[in-house]
Amino acid sequence: MANPGVTPRGPRPKPPAGKLRPLNRPRPVRVRLGGAGVPVSLEIRGRWRRIGAVLDQWRIDDEWWREPISRAYFSIVLENGAHLTAYHDLMLDRWFLQPE
Repeated sequence: MANPGVTPRGPRPKPPAGKLRPLNRPRPVRVRLGGAGVPVSLEIRGRWRRIGAVLDQWRIDDEWWREPISRAYFSIVLENGAHLTAYHDLMLDRWFLQPE
């Protein structure tokens, strides 16, 4: 007897053309900077949120075969305890939140 909660294995159907969307896509964010270009607050959903701590920061510079990448990443904790990763795209001079 077949289990009704189990779907048969096999190839998954392809989604309709033009219906694909990337998961965990970075979102643009406005940032206020302190000394040395370190973020001190972020605008999230129309409200400025203060950063309680920067846990880590690193930079990625790469010439990928499609286009060059140059980003400064920050692992941060907001004053309310939320952990986020933000990055400054140095090629575009724009800030983004990277979903975790």
